[in-house]
Amino acid sequence: MRIIYIMHSCFAVEIEDTLLLFDYFDKSRTPEVDFQGELPDFSNYKKHYIFSSHGHRDHFWLESLKWGMEYPDMVFFLGNDMRFNRKYLERNGVDFSVKERMITARRGETYDMGELKVQALGSNDAGVSFLVHYGGKTIFHAGDLNDWSWYVRKGEMHDEAYRRRMREEFRKELEPLLGVHMDAAFVVMDMRLEERYKNGIDYFLHTMDADAVFPMHLWGRYDLIPQYKKKLILAGEPELAKKVMDIREENQIFEL
Repeated sequence: MRIIYIMHSCFAVEIEDTLLLFDYFDKSRTPEVDFQGELPDFSNYKKHYIFSSHGHRDHFWLESLKWGMEYPDMVFFLGNDMRFNRKYLERNGVDFSVKERMITARRGETYDMGELKVQALGSNDAGVSFLVHYGGKTIFHAGDLNDWSWYVRKGEMHDEAYRRRMREEFRKELEPLLGVHMDAAFVVMDMRLEERYKNGIDYFLHTMDADAVFPMHLWGRYDLIPQYKKKLILAGEPELAKKVMDIREENQIFEL
């Protein structure tokens, strides 16, 4: 299995002649970071499965649905916060035939396509997260599921109640993963949470069974990864630190 970190929360997973693409988006809509990640050549694959966990500007690109016009077997899994009727698709240049290959993923449901099985888990933000089984591999993409311990600055009592609710919802949504072995997991590490940037990924790493954990949603702050790994090592957990992948740049390739 080859994994290409494209940018932000977008990863391409290659398993033999199949491409699994997660959360690609329009780079022009995120001017606060100069993303330059490029897509792999779709013509190199016989099968294409496109996943968009939710409709936020840094996770979904409407134009990606047009790929289905060029690749008639391409299948799309879209978070349940996105609904597209015929008029909307055609107004945006997407042939309605693509609609038949757009699966609205709903929390708690499983989509079994034979060699591909997709489980839609929940999110404490928008849309869903994905647990994908294909070619003997199991992959998790968190979307925007995270321990969102924001400083909302509305008074400490309000802040703590909000953070506690976010933490509880995050852990609740992860419960279906308990006891599941994952070959790779893509999990949020967001610098906007200040010193709480690592809360979500830290819980995931200590609780779930994943061989390789890829920090994502970094907004370009790759320096947070070695900082976090150093904390694990100093805490006497070097084996956990080894599981955290060293993402340094866009279009970086990992062979697993």
